[in-house]
Amino acid sequence: MEVTPAAYTHLLSPLMSLAEGKVAVILEGGYCLRSLAEGAALTLRTLLGDPCPNIEPLEAPCESVQETILNCISVQRPFWKCLQVHRTYGLEEVNNINPPRELHQVVSVFKGITERPERFDTRNCYPVQNEERIRTVNERLQRLEMSTNLRVAPNRVCLVYDEAMAEHRNVFEVHPECPKRITSIWDKLGEFGVVGRMHRVGSRVATVEELCLVHSPEHVKLMEESVQRKDLEVIGEQYNSVYFHSSTWNCATLAAGSVLQVVDDVLNGNSRCGVCVVRPPGHHAESDLPHGFCIFNNVSVAAEYAVRSHGLKRVLIVDWDVHHGNGTQHIFETRRDVLYISLHRFDQGNFFPKGPDGDYVEVGSGTGEGFNVNIPWNRRGMGDAEYTAAFHNIIMPIAYEFDPELVLVSAGFDAAIGDPLGGCKVSPEAYGHFTHWLSSLANGRVIICLEGGYNVNSIAYAMTMCSKALLGDPLPPLDICNRDLNSSCIETIRNVLSVQKKYWKCLKFNKKVPNFVSEDTTNLSEMVQGMTISDEPCDSDSTNERTRNAGNEPQPGPSGSRGEVKKDHQSLSDYLAENAAALANEEMFAVVPLKNCPHLALLDPSQAPNGKFAGFFSLTKK
Repeated sequence: MEVTPAAYTHLLSPLMSLAEGKVAVILEGGYCLRSLAEGAALTLRTLLGDPCPNIEPLEAPCESVQETILNCISVQRPFWKCLQVHRTYGLEEVNNINPPRELHQVVSVFKGITERPERFDTRNCYPVQNEERIRTVNERLQRLEMSTNLRVAPNRVCLVYDEAMAEHRNVFEVHPECPKRITSIWDKLGEFGVVGRMHRVGSRVATVEELCLVHSPEHVKLMEESVQRKDLEVIGEQYNSVYFHSSTWNCATLAAGSVLQVVDDVLNGNSRCGVCVVRPPGHHAESDLPHGFCIFNNVSVAAEYAVRSHGLKRVLIVDWDVHHGNGTQHIFETRRDVLYISLHRFDQGNFFPKGPDGDYVEVGSGTGEGFNVNIPWNRRGMGDAEYTAAFHNIIMPIAYEFDPELVLVSAGFDAAIGDPLGGCKVSPEAYGHFTHWLSSLANGRVIICLEGGYNVNSIAYAMTMCSKALLGDPLPPLDICNRDLNSSCIETIRNVLSVQKKYWKCLKFNKKVPNFVSEDTTNLSEMVQGMTISDEPCDSDSTNERTRNAGNEPQPGPSGSRGEVKKDHQSLSDYLAENAAALANEEMFAVVPLKNCPHLALLDPSQAPNGKFAGFFSLTKK
């Protein structure tokens, strides 16, 4: 086996979100003492709350691993609702002349001894490694130990918040994007005692040069000039779902600059991860246009800043706002150093921001093809179970293969229960679990940046759960046990996998599994051995009854050219073996009728054609 010591931390980390963090790790096997010690030490660090060290770049899973995992899915699928994402096939598809290539065939092979020995050898029975093998293993372990990042930042989580961002407001009408969104979050963080446990970083405004990392100079200048005019209501009406206030410029630049403060604090090693309670939101803002409550694209500015100023080569943006982040997608759709994954409500293009850009077929363009992943829900009401399925089937596998150096989360909470705009049912606790899963990436360098969310109670609790997850607090369990996935969710996930498997080696498990494993093939070999060939018609067949009463009418001869069927009833296995050449030359074939075919009763053996292999035979058990 080739599992590295660091990999065990990544196996353990997601388990720590279960059972309110009550996890016990108990030593079993492991006989390479050097790798055993390293793996155990890293596992203990994970239990203590240290970040998971990065692992080596992931290759495509080998054929044997694919077969094993798909076999397990095939067998366990009837018992676990979370496995319903995997498509199934029946006998009809198997019997197709050209069966689809994505059909996984379950084959159970046992190569061990059939009789269990009374005693097992424990000494001098294992392969002996030669000196060359031992030297190679030790050299690799040394390289792994040297490359494992064990540094722990002095601060676990940093936080930025400035009440000055509450000055941006709509004075012309009641609006969901209101100042209370951030003040309620701040109050809830204080209520849960979270603020005092995080490192507070100062806020600042973004410079024009920093904004122009992703925005056109014309757009930046226009936004600055617009707030100086008197007709702010008229100016806002020129855009799609945007309002202006005299403080909009100050608040928007303060939001973008504050996110950059957190990026610096994390990438400079002062804090492991960070939380940004900022507004106005940003992911709808285009490079040259404000849009959807957004003036500047805060997360996009942060991603480009991380690439340009800190030299990062891979930045992951996960956008779980209920609305598609059209601005972020368009800014990075030709790039491969920034992977954008958006989980949003789509409704076949009828949900804001509307249009086709948020569909699953939009995968990026040019050199960025494959680095844009859309997971579009086409129905309302998606909840914890559906979002969990999307994370485990799409987001986390792709994220691990991408191997980001920084994870930026466009954390909109408008898919939460009770949101007036989202229409979904994600619990605040679930956002904490999403955050925990992402924290195993990038040595724990995850930054949560507020986007949408318009139920002030839901977003306050949700952001608090994200903050507690980053702090390593145990999370409340999710109530998704024995819940069927929404059928539209299953369709969406399958669609995304069918498109993205072209670009990501980890998506090798998007194959159909048989729906007849346990019932139809368990004793198949025994059934074949127990079948015989007979020219006697079936007694229960009403059509054959008419044939028997036909007196001296000639009966159809036995199948094949062997003449009369042996009276001791030749077995089906023997018959097929005897006619192997005919089968290979396709002179014989079997037609398996549907069990519920209404025309079976109309078949009349007396009308069978004469000639080679034209006879009828019935299959009967011995």
